[in-house]
Amino acid sequence: MKIKSLNKQTILKFICQTLVMIVAGIIGGSAFKTFFESVGIIPTGVSGLSLIIHNLFARGDINIPTSVIYLTINSAIILTALKVFGLRFLLLSGIGIGSYTLAMQFGDLNSLINKTSESTSDLLLLYSIVGGMIMGLMIGLALRYGGSTGGSDIAGALLNKFFPKIKTGYFLLGINAIVITLSVVTTGSFVIGLYALVSTIISSMATNLVLDDSKRVVAFYIICNKPEAIAEAILDKFHRGVTKLDVQGMFSQKEKTMLLSLVPKGQAHEMKKLVNELDRNAFVFSSTVTETLGDGNFMKEASIFKNKVSEAKETLKSDKLLSRKIKAKKILKKKYKLK
Repeated sequence: MKIKSLNKQTILKFICQTLVMIVAGIIGGSAFKTFFESVGIIPTGVSGLSLIIHNLFARGDINIPTSVIYLTINSAIILTALKVFGLRFLLLSGIGIGSYTLAMQFGDLNSLINKTSESTSDLLLLYSIVGGMIMGLMIGLALRYGGSTGGSDIAGALLNKFFPKIKTGYFLLGINAIVITLSVVTTGSFVIGLYALVSTIISSMATNLVLDDSKRVVAFYIICNKPEAIAEAILDKFHRGVTKLDVQGMFSQKEKTMLLSLVPKGQAHEMKKLVNELDRNAFVFSSTVTETLGDGNFMKEASIFKNKVSEAKETLKSDKLLSRKIKAKKILKKKYKLK
C-alpha cells in the first residue's frame, strides 16, 4: 500500500514538473522571439549563439531558423550530459527545450503589444530589460522544479565535470562573454553588445530571485513525546536528515527528546502541519539558517547541478577503479598464465 502511494506521489510530482517545464519553455521562448530576435537584440547563452549563427547563414542567403539551430546545439549538449545528470533531469530538460524551441519559432507577440508613436529601435533598452527579466524568471523556475530550458547552464555544469577545478559560474561567465563578443563582431555594433550585457545582468538577477528563495533553509527544533513517529514522517515525506537530542526541562526536571531537522523554506508550512498532526503537544520553534558547513545531508536537493556533478564524479571514480582492477587481473593472468 505504501509503495503504491509512493508511486502515485512520484507520478503526480513528475506531471507537475512536466507542466512547469512546458510553461517555462513557452513563456521563455516567446520572450526571446518577441523581445530579442524580432528587434535584433542578441542575448547571451545558447539562444544568443543560435541567433548569431542564424544571422551568419542569412548573409549567405541560407535561411536556417534560430529555433532549429538552438534545438541542434541543445540536443548535442543533452546527449553529452546524459551520464552526468541522469535520465530524469534530462527528460524534463528535453520537455523544456522542446517547448522553448516551439515558442522561439511561433511565439512572436509583438502584434499584441500596444505600439506607441516611438519606433521599435527607440524601445530597445526597454525590450532588453523586460525580455531579460522574463527569461531569467523562467530559467529559475525550470531549475527550481528539477529541469531546464536548455542553454549555457547545462553546458557550464558539463564543462565543470571535465575541469572540476574551475567553478560552473566561471564557465557561464566565459560562455556569455564569448557570445557578447561575437554579437559585437558579427553585427559591427558595440551598442548591441551593451544591450546583451544589460539583458544578461537582469536575467541573472531574476534567476537568482527565484532560486535563492528555494535555497533558504529553516532549522526546526521539535521537543515532543513521539520522536520516532515524527522522525520517520520527516524522513519519508521530506527526505531530510533528522538529529535526535536528549534534553531536560530545568523547571519540570523531566527528560525529553528534541529533534533537529533542516528543511527548505518552501516546506516550512508543511513541516509545522506534519508535526501538529502527529503530536499536538509538541513544542516547536524554528530559525532561519544563513550558512551550513561540513558534509551533512540536510539539503540534498539544494543544488541540482552540484549534486549531479558530485554523483557523476563518484561514479567515474568507481568505474576507473573497477577498470584498473580488471586490467590488473588480465595482466596477471597473461604473465603467470592463470585461469
